[in-house]
Amino acid sequence: MAATYKAIGWNRHKVIYDLIALTGVGLYIGGFVVLTPMLNPEAANTSPEILVISALGACAFFLLHVVLAIGPLARLSPAFLPLLYNRRHLGVLLFIVALGHGAFALVWYHAFSVTNPLVSIFLDTGDYQGIAGFPFEVLGLAALAILYVMAATSHDFWLNNLSPRLWKALHMLVYVAYALLVGHVLLGAARESGDPGVYAWVTLGGFAFIAGLHLTAGLLSWSQDAATDRLVRDGWLELGPALSIPDNRAR
Repeated sequence: MAATYKAIGWNRHKVIYDLIALTGVGLYIGGFVVLTPMLNPEAANTSPEILVISALGACAFFLLHVVLAIGPLARLSPAFLPLLYNRRHLGVLLFIVALGHGAFALVWYHAFSVTNPLVSIFLDTGDYQGIAGFPFEVLGLAALAILYVMAATSHDFWLNNLSPRLWKALHMLVYVAYALLVGHVLLGAARESGDPGVYAWVTLGGFAFIAGLHLTAGLLSWSQDAATDRLVRDGWLELGPALSIPDNRAR
């Protein structure tokens, strides 16, 4: 019998999960557009279009931190397991928001030229000879391509047909995308803002948070595995004395 797949196997938990995620994204983008000119005098004269582009980019970068944090948090505490259950939905939403940022920025900054917008990203945006002038748009485009592959292969169909090992290796590219986006932010938004230090510290703080979570979760898993190994002797797992088992229970 051939395996059958559904686009999304909806249930109550998934609906609530997605509604909360969509509401959070809407509030983040709306709050960014409204509050940024109020809190930052230098952004008071920024056009609404640029504010939306910035809001989409900031939201996508924040979502990526959430996606990367869920795994180690779930290993540290079972309370975060509900977030892990539908993390792939959050990953797809991350790609959609990032795509909105990239598409809007491409149209706004590159569409009003005789050069093809995609070509202009590689030819007209910076200096490949050094880090300071490196075209941050290229880093963002590369990260977006990785996020697309991950979103497109997030369904169980690909998990089963690519094999779990290959699927896992493919989705580990999220860390490559994260590194690319750190560079995208530091060379882009941070460099072009009035206060690049704030962007730099926030970005590095996010990196430290994610790295710290993964390190802590890894150490916890290592200690748990080591404790289990100490219990195993000659292929047996020590549970306690046999006499401690009530009659007719050791079956």
